[in-house]
Amino acid sequence: MDRIFRVIAFCLDDEGQSASVFDGLNWKLFFRFCKRNTIDGVVFAGLKRYNERTGEKLPIDVDTLTDWYAAAEGIKRRNAQTDLRACEAMKYFTDNGFRCCILKGQGNAQMYDDPESRSPGDVDVWLDGTKKEIVDFVHTIFPTMNVQYHHMNFHLFEDINVEVHYKPSYCYNKWHNHYQQDFYKRHADEVFNNRVLLPSCGETICAPTKPFNLIFMLSHTMRHFFTQGVGVRHAVDYYYLLKQDFTDEEKKEFVKELHRCGMYKFFCALMWIETEKLGLKKNTDIAPANKSAGKLLLHEMLKAGDMGHYYKHNVQKTPLRLHSSQMLYNLRYIMEFPSEPLSRPFTLVWDYIRKHIVERRLWMDYKGGFF
Repeated sequence: MDRIFRVIAFCLDDEGQSASVFDGLNWKLFFRFCKRNTIDGVVFAGLKRYNERTGEKLPIDVDTLTDWYAAAEGIKRRNAQTDLRACEAMKYFTDNGFRCCILKGQGNAQMYDDPESRSPGDVDVWLDGTKKEIVDFVHTIFPTMNVQYHHMNFHLFEDINVEVHYKPSYCYNKWHNHYQQDFYKRHADEVFNNRVLLPSCGETICAPTKPFNLIFMLSHTMRHFFTQGVGVRHAVDYYYLLKQDFTDEEKKEFVKELHRCGMYKFFCALMWIETEKLGLKKNTDIAPANKSAGKLLLHEMLKAGDMGHYYKHNVQKTPLRLHSSQMLYNLRYIMEFPSEPLSRPFTLVWDYIRKHIVERRLWMDYKGGFF
């Protein structure tokens, strides 16, 4: 596995590295690993850059090269379509009176050396407004749409899923979550006014600023780690974020927010993966890498695959069985990350009571969720 990560690190940044990492590599298995973790596009882009810079042909067998090229072209086409949908979603919600921005996805891709190489997913839109205002708006169009804690699905397009967020992200520890939501509110104006160009369609979208993304993307990764799981792509996303320029003041403020939001140790674990496995050389002074926690995080990333698709405990038929299975699995994290696994059962019970009992009495004529 160390060999695989040396090759991935080479493809992310080959400066000062030797191409000997490719010697004897099983390209077919390597391609399968990259595809399983949805980093096949960015790794292929790195191989292509190396080939163009040196003129050396890599010893990839024809069948694997053909499959990889086809996969990369498919990612490129999906990115162009997703860019277009992101712009259309921005216009739709703006026309309906909301300030909004595109979270993750197409905004993150612009930090990559080759934005078209990042595997795209859903279009996540953060709307500026109270939860009640946004839920009311969604229910005027989709009256039966389920209300979740931080977002709702919004079937704006047939080919790409859209999620409407009233909270960018969250955590299960209520105390830490309070500070996290406070962070999002304090930085909302700068995010809703930050424009990013999507070269494929020549349009701009609102996307999070780099300091905002340091907290938001980490929170998103941490939350998925303690629910369905995360894959290597999340680490690659954060790698490109940490390659950006940050001032010393921004770094200090980030560390302060990490402690307030209860994410400091998780960041140190991720930093071990970024530096030791992905070869990050920039901004390593933010916080020290935590080897033991980092190994646990990496082990679970490799087991889960992208978004936990390969976790057996995610294959459950009912929400109760799914949550129970995930929480039992999360008990193994208590030594390194006690807060979230211990907080989740109590938070889920409280949120259920709030949604189905307390607020249903307060809003008898309202067919929505909890606020």
